[in-house]
Amino acid sequence: MEQNNPLDFENIVHQEAKKVFNLAYRLCGNQEEAKDISQETFVRAYEHFDRFQGNSRVFTYLYRVTFNVWKNRLRHRSRHPIFSIHSPDPEKPDFSPADSKPTPAQAFELDERAGLVRVCLESLDPTSRLIIILRDMEGRSYEEISRIMKCRLGTVKSRLARARTDLREQIRPYLERMRK
Repeated sequence: MEQNNPLDFENIVHQEAKKVFNLAYRLCGNQEEAKDISQETFVRAYEHFDRFQGNSRVFTYLYRVTFNVWKNRLRHRSRHPIFSIHSPDPEKPDFSPADSKPTPAQAFELDERAGLVRVCLESLDPTSRLIIILRDMEGRSYEEISRIMKCRLGTVKSRLARARTDLREQIRPYLERMRK
């Protein structure tokens, strides 16, 4: 786009808002913070939309902006730590199959596992967390991830393998305790 057209950008916001929010939520694990990150993403994307050259899809650009907004918040938080209490979100992501309704015991176990994965995912470094979210949770292709993260295809594959190994190592002690 040659210049910022508010109507064009408004259409982009309507088309991509859910994807941006979902990414933000998966990165931060908090619904309110995900809303803030999403809003800040669109503000920054609009302010700098002249930098978008159209060489990739718009969502690739927005994902990169979302990731940068989240990473900046992490940096700011590490420099200015605040005390906060995180309670479990009532709107947990549902990892159960869409066509079958689990029993209450199965639903509890699924919620417990989803929470475990979320906690362990949050302990990973930002790059590892993003690559797992993009590939394993959102099903993005290696090529898309390469464009989003601005790195080579081989780098994406090696980082993903390393991130999955790190996530398994984080989850293993919890699973061993659950089996006992």
